Amino acid sequence: MILFNEEIITLLNEYFSKEPQFVEVIMLASFGLNIQFVDFNIQCNERVFASINGKPYVWEDAPNSGPWGALGRQLAKKAMLKTKSLLTITFASGDSIDIETSESPYESVIFNFPPRGNSFVMEVF
Repeated sequence: MILFNEEIITLLNEYFSKEPQFVEVIMLASFGLNIQFVDFNIQCNERVFASINGKPYVWEDAPNSGPWGALGRQLAKKAMLKTKSLLTITFASGDSIDIETSESPYESVIFNFPPRGNSFVMEVF
């Protein structure tokens, strides 16, 4: 779809600063990697790069042997743009993930936030 922008960074950092946002679930599948935080989730359909315990890992298009479960219960501290196509989330432990988006006709990343009234709140990249 589209590249990341500063608005999504601002929104994520608002969530990270209001209430603790722990990773509750990491779901790996051949079609995507889903990260469930306390109040929202991120569905990743492109690559996800991680630094876990100082070692690099990549998820792309299929489950792999990376220790993705080690991200469970980690506390998200900050989001930032590494590039227009890479959004970084750092955790209190020092681990981090880089979520990739691309300009294409398909959704690369979907952020699902809590509904407001009767409206679903999503950001699609």
